Amino acid sequence: MIKKLKRIYRYHISKKKLSSGWKEFRRTGKTPPDTYRALRQMFVLTRGGYNDKVAQEIITSIGKEKNENVDGILGHLELKEIKEMANNMKKEGYYIFDSSLSPEKIRSIVNFASKEPVHYLNSDTGKQSSEKIKYNPNKPISPRYDFPRESILKSKDLQDLIFDDSLLAFAQEYLGCKPILDHLAFWWSQPFNGMAKSEAAQLYHFDMDRIKFMKFFFYLTDVDTDTGPHCYVKSSHTKLPPQIKRDGRFTDDEISKIYGAQNMLEIVGKKGTIMAVDTRGMHKGKDLIKGERLLFQIEFAISMFGQNYSSLPKSLIKDKYKMKSGQYSYNQIFE
Repeated sequence: MIKKLKRIYRYHISKKKLSSGWKEFRRTGKTPPDTYRALRQMFVLTRGGYNDKVAQEIITSIGKEKNENVDGILGHLELKEIKEMANNMKKEGYYIFDSSLSPEKIRSIVNFASKEPVHYLNSDTGKQSSEKIKYNPNKPISPRYDFPRESILKSKDLQDLIFDDSLLAFAQEYLGCKPILDHLAFWWSQPFNGMAKSEAAQLYHFDMDRIKFMKFFFYLTDVDTDTGPHCYVKSSHTKLPPQIKRDGRFTDDEISKIYGAQNMLEIVGKKGTIMAVDTRGMHKGKDLIKGERLLFQIEFAISMFGQNYSSLPKSLIKDKYKMKSGQYSYNQIFE
């Protein structure tokens, strides 16, 4: 009885914070930190139900661009094909495309990544370094090396992926409305004796960057079981099971007991592999035993309400990707 009352109390407190935080977001374009924490808490308290309800209201209010046939990195796609792929992802939480990056594009991106300075995860503090260094695979100092956003945007090859029509069409079909280009990430991973596993996202967890979102991942190096495959729990992107009672990191054993070992997937693939993933589902990056991994990520969302990533330059973003919060017409959603 006491536990139930505590949950009810946390529910009402979280809902109140979401309401006030939404008004602040409408005014400033920024989500207050305690509101973002409330969004995550509400996800656990309602097993995703509250977030789904809000997402559906947003999706309905925004609508879709008209999609027909598109050409892009995923090939020439008819609307029927896009729907089939998106429906498959809606069932399983991820989708591995038949198309892949060309050897020429891979070489160009890897060459760029070998020369451009990066920030690195400090395994002692668990925080990203303020200084930038050139990634040196022969002198490992961290399990993870992240490229600053401004560096990512220097690459014409990465820009081509960011603005690819076939990726945008798939994102719209999966999300259910015109998507917003939300976030970019590009990083190297290396073995580092298991240190800083949590900070490097190498324990199972769910993301709650936005109310509803999805990500594209591009393997730029060969990825096998020893070189850091993306690990995903099949169909865990839907309703949370009642055993998940907290927001945080989970061990393999915990996830196996809750979801079943048969649903814990290691997504291996050759360099050039392209996949779409709903990281609201349980996932992790497996720690590397050998070699190195280079990964590029593009995230699309239905709203910028949530995690406060810095905005992408307006001069770069095409109108079809960019939507201002003032265009939305769902003021009462969090009230």
